[in-house]
Amino acid sequence: MIDLSQLDDATAERILTTIARARSTSQPDLPPLLDIQDALADDFSVAPSGARTAGGELARQALMVLAEDPATSLAIEAMAAEEDSGRHRTYDAGATLALGLAAYFALSTALDIQRDKQGKWSFKMKVRPASQAAVTKLIEKLVHYLPG
Repeated sequence: MIDLSQLDDATAERILTTIARARSTSQPDLPPLLDIQDALADDFSVAPSGARTAGGELARQALMVLAEDPATSLAIEAMAAEEDSGRHRTYDAGATLALGLAAYFALSTALDIQRDKQGKWSFKMKVRPASQAAVTKLIEKLVHYLPG
């Protein structure tokens, strides 16, 4: 079993975006990441900080949440064993947004995210209680990854 916390940034980001793309059966509406950022921080008591979460750190935590499903864990293991193309990476705003969306996807597998008629967001855990710590850590990283 691979230790997901030891994946390098590029590998973690590649695996997470691959899983999110593969599981998207249609082109979904963009989730309102910036709209729910404050609601997530408030609901899960994530204190604001000047520290930003790196993309690789966010991806690793999202993979830890996704890996709680045994089938997904096997897929992550297989992708982690593959060689990367080694292409040169530079900052790409589209890739940054894609990573945020992929993390949101992982989060939505663990939370039921809804918005009421008054525009208030609510979050209900869908995962086993043992997973709550991993989900809460993912929320913290996502809140500190998104601009704002």
